Amino acid sequence: MSKQSIVGRNWPKYLLQWGVLAALVLFITGIIKTATPADPETYCPMGGLEAFSTYLVLGSLPCSMNTLQIVMGLALAAAVILFSKLFCGYICPIGTVEDLLAKLRKALKVKAVKVKSPVLDKVLRIVKYAILFWIVYMTASSSELFCKNLDPYYAVATGFKGEITLWMSIITVSLVLLCGFFINSFWCKYVCPLGAASNTFKFWVWLVVLFAAWFVMGRLGLHMPWWVLLAAFCLLGYLLEILCGKPRMQVMHVYRDAEKCNSCGLCTKRCPMNVNIAKFDGAVNCVDCTLCGDCVAACNQDALAMGLTKKAKGGFWKFAPAILAVALAVAAYFVGNSYELPTINEKWNMDQVDESALTTMTVENLKTVKCYGSSMAFKAKAEKIKGVYGVKTFVRSHKVVLTYDPSATTEDAIREKIFTPSKFRIESPSPAETDSVKVVTIRTEGMFDKMDLNYLGLQMRNFDKKIYGLESEFACPLIVRVFMDPTSDADKDWFKEVVNMPQLELGKKMIDLNSEFVKMEDEVSYVSISDYLHSMFSPFKAEFKSRVEAAQGKEQFVYQIVDQNYEKPIVSRNFPFVSNHLSRNEGIISVIVDLNDNLEPSLNVRYCEPMTAEKIWELLNMEKWTITYSEDDVREVDAKMKFNNEGVVLPYDEK
Repeated sequence: MSKQSIVGRNWPKYLLQWGVLAALVLFITGIIKTATPADPETYCPMGGLEAFSTYLVLGSLPCSMNTLQIVMGLALAAAVILFSKLFCGYICPIGTVEDLLAKLRKALKVKAVKVKSPVLDKVLRIVKYAILFWIVYMTASSSELFCKNLDPYYAVATGFKGEITLWMSIITVSLVLLCGFFINSFWCKYVCPLGAASNTFKFWVWLVVLFAAWFVMGRLGLHMPWWVLLAAFCLLGYLLEILCGKPRMQVMHVYRDAEKCNSCGLCTKRCPMNVNIAKFDGAVNCVDCTLCGDCVAACNQDALAMGLTKKAKGGFWKFAPAILAVALAVAAYFVGNSYELPTINEKWNMDQVDESALTTMTVENLKTVKCYGSSMAFKAKAEKIKGVYGVKTFVRSHKVVLTYDPSATTEDAIREKIFTPSKFRIESPSPAETDSVKVVTIRTEGMFDKMDLNYLGLQMRNFDKKIYGLESEFACPLIVRVFMDPTSDADKDWFKEVVNMPQLELGKKMIDLNSEFVKMEDEVSYVSISDYLHSMFSPFKAEFKSRVEAAQGKEQFVYQIVDQNYEKPIVSRNFPFVSNHLSRNEGIISVIVDLNDNLEPSLNVRYCEPMTAEKIWELLNMEKWTITYSEDDVREVDAKMKFNNEGVVLPYDEK
């Protein structure tokens, strides 16, 4: 084996790149199982930078972003400022794919396409800055992580089933694969918004000047919208990249020894970013350099070396960028998990109260508080509570901190107001087997979130007991009524065992539980199956008053479709769409979902002429439904439900 072939292998880069890519594949596909399914967003520095920007603009975090992602983004910025684009060169899965595509092209002996025109190169480079501005602006404006709409990594990692915009994702994945195959690092150099941010961070001295100017203008009363600063950031980065291209304050470089160099060109040929290394004497000071080390590995004259000074020689220094990339990522992981920023931090009506008299209370284990949207929903509920003036939510730890006036309310009163009573059906009793249901009451702690009752029901489903359903009622400790078969032998010890179980296995997920059994009430009661089924079923009713009046004197009918699935929340949430779609048609009087005389869940469409049963069945099975959101907003949407069995026509009974 020749010296050149041995030297040409850049093991530090390959091992880290391929190791990261392999880990992503193993964890995201579930080959290696974890307590919770791997989230493609968890360690994304681009999402972290967007989240940090949103936090600075709005004081809140978008989506389910938390401190971990922000610290990952800040760690990337620190790495770029101090060293170089280490994430791009050693960790980024898209960069790894682009490198592999280049190797595939060479193996297939396909000639690479080079962007030879300096003008075209400069024009193409503006694309990534435009995308950077677009996604940060949209994220900070909406508190939704906009990059997910077009991020090729996220699209592939979720199997194109995540929160994507399909056409955007198809375009970006195609750019990575097709353009990346023919043009070295096409995505990285011309399209990647994280690359645009990283290149701008390389000119951090100019950024200090920009932010100082912004601060001074604000002090002088010249306040401008935040997006102007974002636009200035992107424009400054682009201009410095195309006009200067040589950051001056970086502490680590590739160094070229002109005396040893024989101008063979191998270094430039091997550089994934096509940096013309031979033109540098000393530090290879180029904005495109990622310190990946490919050029150093390619040189068989020892003319190139990695380090802090020109005197650096091989050894440790060729491993230094990879080690630094790992060290910074690990440090960011531990720091990000040690602190948590609130997703929202809102206060209201502060002019109506003495702020010094306020105090706070913490409510934990709220699993439904898991993103920006659910945080704002919780805030809307908290605003309605007399004496409460503020809320912070922490989505990673699922807790909230409420600010309240102790002279106006108490902690117990607040807990009761924010508590949501809930029901959970495990199975339906058969009238043929029994005519009543036994009701046992237990008391629990740590089940304040409405999802906790669902999780307890799912735990009970795993046991060979005839438990039909559960319902909760606020009290201290919490009241949980358990509906079961009268012959069931479930006792206090069994309930204690189930309630105190620390985890629930739900598919590929392991959900941590915090419930604690307190006691079982002595009193046992019984209810009829009819009363039980009606109490557990959530009916839906939409009646159109103008149609009721117009139908008076006409013969009326009910088109009834029975389906046990109408009990399921994932199905029942679509009933408003059914009624909305049907209501556009003359003769539809009402849409009601309830239990029929046989205690079966049924969809009941009341109608009169000119509507017919055949027409209703046709409307329900249309591929597109017409939904009226407002007078000026009428949309064609995919059908929200599927109906497998035709209904029956019944005479309408006003009783």
